[in-house]
Amino acid sequence: MTDPEPLPPDPLPPESGGQEALAVAALLGRHGPIARRLPDFEVRPQQLALAQAIERALETRHHLLAEAGTGTGKSFAYLLPAAVYADRHQGEGPVVVSTRTIALQEQLEQKDLPFLHAVLPFEWSSVTAIGRNNYVCLRRLHAAQRDAGLFADPDQQAQLAQLAKWSLHTKDGTRQDLPFQVQPEVWEEVQAEHGNCLQRACPHFDHCHWQRARRRMQSAQVLVVNHALYCADLALRMAGAAYLPPHRVVVFDEAHHLERVATESLGLRLGPRTIGWHLRRLHHRRSEKSLLARQCGPVARLLWEEAHQHADAFFAELDHRLQQGGRGEGLALHDQQLEESVSPSLRALAREVAECAARTTEVDVRMELAARANGLEALCATLRALCVPNPEAPVAMVRWLEPSRHGALLCGAPLDVSQALRQHLFSNGPTCILTSATLGTSDDAEFTWLKQKLGIDRAKALRQGSPFDYDRSVRLVLEEGLPDPSAAASAFLREAGERTLAHVLENGGRALVLCTSWDFVRNLAAQLRPPLSERGIELLVQGEAPLARLLERKRSEPTSVLLGTDSLWEGIDVRGDALTLLVLTKLPFQSPGHPLVQARLAALRAQGRDPFAEHSLPEAILKFRQGFGRLIRSQQDRGTVVILDPRVRTKGYGRRFLASLPFTGSPEGGGADPFGP
Repeated sequence: MTDPEPLPPDPLPPESGGQEALAVAALLGRHGPIARRLPDFEVRPQQLALAQAIERALETRHHLLAEAGTGTGKSFAYLLPAAVYADRHQGEGPVVVSTRTIALQEQLEQKDLPFLHAVLPFEWSSVTAIGRNNYVCLRRLHAAQRDAGLFADPDQQAQLAQLAKWSLHTKDGTRQDLPFQVQPEVWEEVQAEHGNCLQRACPHFDHCHWQRARRRMQSAQVLVVNHALYCADLALRMAGAAYLPPHRVVVFDEAHHLERVATESLGLRLGPRTIGWHLRRLHHRRSEKSLLARQCGPVARLLWEEAHQHADAFFAELDHRLQQGGRGEGLALHDQQLEESVSPSLRALAREVAECAARTTEVDVRMELAARANGLEALCATLRALCVPNPEAPVAMVRWLEPSRHGALLCGAPLDVSQALRQHLFSNGPTCILTSATLGTSDDAEFTWLKQKLGIDRAKALRQGSPFDYDRSVRLVLEEGLPDPSAAASAFLREAGERTLAHVLENGGRALVLCTSWDFVRNLAAQLRPPLSERGIELLVQGEAPLARLLERKRSEPTSVLLGTDSLWEGIDVRGDALTLLVLTKLPFQSPGHPLVQARLAALRAQGRDPFAEHSLPEAILKFRQGFGRLIRSQQDRGTVVILDPRVRTKGYGRRFLASLPFTGSPEGGGADPFGP
């Protein structure tokens, strides 16, 4: 690791005219309010450089892509300029801070923001926004209480009574504030919903938790959201609506996930459970006290039954097609049109329910029926978009069938989200700050790959390394002699299990083992569990318990070994002696079997481009860097990283994986050059 740059001088005092230019430097300086409040605070040049770059980007209104290594302190580096900017530009809407994970959102809300509110020398406000369906609707709750026949199940009746009692003293009226686990069927009857709100005509308007949250969102100076909510709002804005208040600045932390989240938000998914949910909210075969049974006539009952039968038959046919021609990751539909009779029956039912609503004099009942009718119409639009290809669409929709525990899912996603993001976010939207520990490969200083993925035409780039000395804290081991996992998968699995076991036993446990597929996790767990158990080392396997519980167990039982895939490659933080060995079993290439991945690779080939070099490799390198970053989480951490995949040596692209690591020493097992002469 190179020596850090010398610290800049402390900023000039206010009377000298230096406060405006160096506000963030003053706050993060050795004599600033944060240093005075934190006894162990140390000025980090990387953090200060990042904060000042963000401050300049906000004031000059240009996009910034900023990569900052583990330990930089990114949260303070963007929250401070966000708060300063919001204070200077009151009336322009909030500065929106968007994170990918709930864990980071909770860290900001419960730890970082309260601290900054306490120490910064000016008053400012911050609010965390969540989706509308997380709030209780008092009107719907009271209506559900009045409807004695709504739930036949005594447990559900009891939960409704508990909800009513809870609603009298809850602070924010959100599902997360509930002291018990509510059944989905019960919550669905009382949740706040778009299109099912009387606004000011509601007798509960003044006490409505959702309306209060909305007013707080509108007045907040810093608004914390997650990527899914932000991208959902972006989709609404593209359709002429909005959820979040207008804003001129947005900071995306964990920004390397933005393309994937945008793809999900702009895509469509429909399965038998979704249609069943909409139909169940109207009526249930075992209930004569449903909304439809009480408010509509026999025609509606017949249409409901017809829609149910058509939906069951349609998804049974999709299941058959998937079993006949699909693989584990799905079946591409290409230009095929799916014939279906579901939408005509749903549309007829929607019209009948809407007519029932028009005839009803009770405001609550009319609103509920109208909302159900609108939901059915939206289902019809989704079905058509997924069943009928649209060659005239400005961006092609990739459609496929995907297996799930509950049957076939009908899925669709834009082939490319860069055009939508360019038009509605990066060209005609707010100033955007994108930051992460990994935004690009080591030879992509301007983050050109990510810019192309996201549709960013003009932005400044900043790369700040980690303050950690990896040469001193990390021992890097490249294992030799393993079979190629792409050519001899079974042999590689056996050998990988033996090598992993040897390293884990030598280390006394205290390990994280990262895999690239669930099958590999299950097979490796079967190999490791008996010998580890004999030596008193507990094996924690992702999927066998909630991740939060596994991490809690890992920290409380330091010698344990955590084994998993995908989400464990990033976002988890295990410090100290509980994690001193990291085993990377395979290079984390995305599976090329998924229909959306196949379509995107085919599109690159059609343009005469190299899909491996321009898609698969950069994506894998970013995930590889994230995985490496799980080991060293503080200045005191020490440990070993073992790479089992022989392709890091035998393939030309392996050099790019190793070059992406913040490690300048020679790895063990391969000499100074792991590729030989």
